Amino acid sequence: MGVAPTAGGALPGARYLVLASRLVPDRDGGFTISVLRRALDMAAAGAEITLLTVDPGETADHDTHRAEWVRRGLLGSEGSLRNLFDDARSDPSWLRRSAIPGRVPSSPWPTRVVTDGSGAAVLDLPVVSGDAAWHLTDAPVRIYDGDGDVIGWLPGFGGLYRAWLNAVAAESADGGAERAPVVVLCEARQIGETLVASGEPALDAGIRVLHTTHACHVLPPFQWDSPMDAAWQRWFEIADRFDGVLWLTPSQRDDVERRFGGRLRSFVVPHPAPVVSAPSDPVAGRIVILNSLIPRKRVDHVLRALPAIRAAVPAAHLCVYGDGGSGAQLRALATELGVADAVEWLGHVADPATRAWASADVLVLASTNEGQPLVILEALAAGVPVVAYDMPYGPRDTLAYGGGVLVSDGDIDALAAALIDVLSDRGLRSELSASGRAAAAAMDAAASMRALGDAVRTALVDPVSS
Repeated sequence: MGVAPTAGGALPGARYLVLASRLVPDRDGGFTISVLRRALDMAAAGAEITLLTVDPGETADHDTHRAEWVRRGLLGSEGSLRNLFDDARSDPSWLRRSAIPGRVPSSPWPTRVVTDGSGAAVLDLPVVSGDAAWHLTDAPVRIYDGDGDVIGWLPGFGGLYRAWLNAVAAESADGGAERAPVVVLCEARQIGETLVASGEPALDAGIRVLHTTHACHVLPPFQWDSPMDAAWQRWFEIADRFDGVLWLTPSQRDDVERRFGGRLRSFVVPHPAPVVSAPSDPVAGRIVILNSLIPRKRVDHVLRALPAIRAAVPAAHLCVYGDGGSGAQLRALATELGVADAVEWLGHVADPATRAWASADVLVLASTNEGQPLVILEALAAGVPVVAYDMPYGPRDTLAYGGGVLVSDGDIDALAAALIDVLSDRGLRSELSASGRAAAAAMDAAASMRALGDAVRTALVDPVSS
């Protein structure tokens, strides 16, 4: 069976629903930005895209988020981002059609009522606490009619999510013509588990589900066979039910296949390097960190390397973009090490890249683990050399085409030496800048969309459920 392409040719013709738990400005780090950027790239490739979220916030808050994303250029229009609870408030007919009639099962959990603009109850949600997997509970979601009476129920969040997706998928985009196939790109593991779980209502058979991944799946010491937390273990148990799993790097896909064999239908769909328009006027010695101030990012390693770097390159100084729970501790460490005068703490900035890349001499990334760091791709596109620990996952795959220096994971002395080399050897910096730009050009949106198109095409022609 052939699959018609989109107008742009990279993606098969389909309705694409990009499903995330939430998309809130300045929350969840690179995850949120990567989801929005991919949706924009898909739209640019000619695909019909709708972004979907399931966070049970207020409509006014969601409207504020939509307007802000449009302002930042990360959302094409406010109408292209929908929320389950906004839809339920504005037109609950789909919810009432999906409700299972009859007696509502009992539940041990308290509930939270969701109301519409007039204050009338639309549905209520179980408030699951403790160690219970909230997203997998069958505790009933009660559904109300317009007069405040319960008319039925859905089995937990999973039943609610599946009912909504079925309703959205059934909508005709062009007023009644034959509907295009529907492809869901699920961006959140907990949500993904609910889509393929058993129970009513089942997800419509014609919906194809591709599941993206955004993070490292193992715990310390971050080897291919290292322990996994309970959430990842549970996800891997059901991941073979998806029509495709999208990994960001070949390294992570290979480690998963080494551990689990070929049980999953895996594809590599990397983040693309963005187009960076900031002028390049590097300040000599300026080392940039652009990440949250949390233990996983190991900013303390860079601070501990800084005395040696300054001894060799007196102009060296650190500009730190980001905030987080470790901020006070890191400031104290800088004072203890005698480098406080060489560190500028810039905090959270809504659009740090515009400021950071214009003047950065080098980017440093010292995390324990990543998925595929957007910050490396941004730096390469801006011609900023990268020095990064060789941690899983991302730096090795991304820097394989040039633009940076990999350092043995956790080796602070080697980190200092690599930064000294880049800062002191202007010829080396120039070479890395040029090779980084060339690498970024090869890892562009078109390449990412071709990879995604291959995954979608396989899902449409040969679904897992067939």
